[in-house]
Amino acid sequence: MFKLCVFLALGFVACHGAPNTNPGTYCGATPDNMFRCLNNPRVVTPEVAAKCGSQVTECERMTCIFRELKWSKKGAIDKAKVRAYFEQYETEHPDWAQAVQHVKSFCLVPELRAQGVFLNCPAYDVMQCVLASFIKHASPSVWSNATDCDYPKAFAAACPVCPSDCYSPQIPFGSCNACYSQPRTV
Repeated sequence: MFKLCVFLALGFVACHGAPNTNPGTYCGATPDNMFRCLNNPRVVTPEVAAKCGSQVTECERMTCIFRELKWSKKGAIDKAKVRAYFEQYETEHPDWAQAVQHVKSFCLVPELRAQGVFLNCPAYDVMQCVLASFIKHASPSVWSNATDCDYPKAFAAACPVCPSDCYSPQIPFGSCNACYSQPRTV
């Protein structure tokens, strides 16, 4: 009986003796304050975004943006123009160089796989890849030091960046390019 009491006491101390200082990061939809914490990088000018804001779907909106920026013609992406744009962006925003390098290496490849729920929407795929690159590969200097940005930083380090449409109830769990609410990670 004494051994059982000692075992239970040690088990209680081991489980409850020290507070959990790192509760972990829960993956899922991108935190609402992510872009504020990244100091709102503007990849597309507000004027162009406003011109295309009335489109019904994200695919239509991204296709409109690419058309307005002359990055596409008849649905085909002119990746040389997009690459040139991001090279200029990198020159003007050197703090984003690491993210831009990732964009050029992974988002402007000949065959970019579908990035969300839209099939055959290359403008959407490129922009979703750019968004994920800017979140996942942001240099420490662009992150805000505000305390409410600790969780977005942890999310960016630990979780996939998925389109919000992937979490719609109409989308089968786990079918959106492996972007589903993953178990708790630390």
